Amino acid sequence: MLIEETDGSQWDKQRRQGENVLLAVLTEEEKYKSAVEAFCDYILYDKTEVKRTPKGLVFIGEWGPLRYAANVAYVCLVAADKLAINQEAYRDFAKKQIDYMLGDTGYSYLIGFGTNYPRRPHHASSSCPTVEACGCECDSSYETTPNPNPNLLEGALVGGPDDQDRFTDNRTDFETNEVTLDYNAGFQGALAGLLNARN
Repeated sequence: MLIEETDGSQWDKQRRQGENVLLAVLTEEEKYKSAVEAFCDYILYDKTEVKRTPKGLVFIGEWGPLRYAANVAYVCLVAADKLAINQEAYRDFAKKQIDYMLGDTGYSYLIGFGTNYPRRPHHASSSCPTVEACGCECDSSYETTPNPNPNLLEGALVGGPDDQDRFTDNRTDFETNEVTLDYNAGFQGALAGLLNARN
């Protein structure tokens, strides 16, 4: 059974592409490999339907856009490395997306990486001081303070910029400043793939 895109959410569409790449690797069936290649080629080469920010981020959705770019980078990197599809183009694409996230355009979206990164991610454990530090309980007042989070959430990727590469480091803007597992999973996988390709 070929897993095709539906009119579902971006979450469903990306999950399906991840399933296709896994099935292509596990079964070696051409139909899955072709589906993965068609998807990655669509992302890389369709300049009318696939939106990009002025600085080059693939912009698939407004809520946590780095999640989508990282997941697509990961799928295409697996296609290059495990399926030997368009290796140079797919690796180059993945590297550019990850480099964007790490600060090649002047701002790192990975907390603690470089000098210019988010200090106020939307994350309860990061934004609340420890009970030992303040002798208090965390409440909503910590969400609205303009101060940087007292606990550095080092290594976490935030949601990301808008479609014009603008980002506001404001923890109440959870659409762009939230930290979640699905924002970070594809990113970590793509990083591992890029490091593996270097070695």
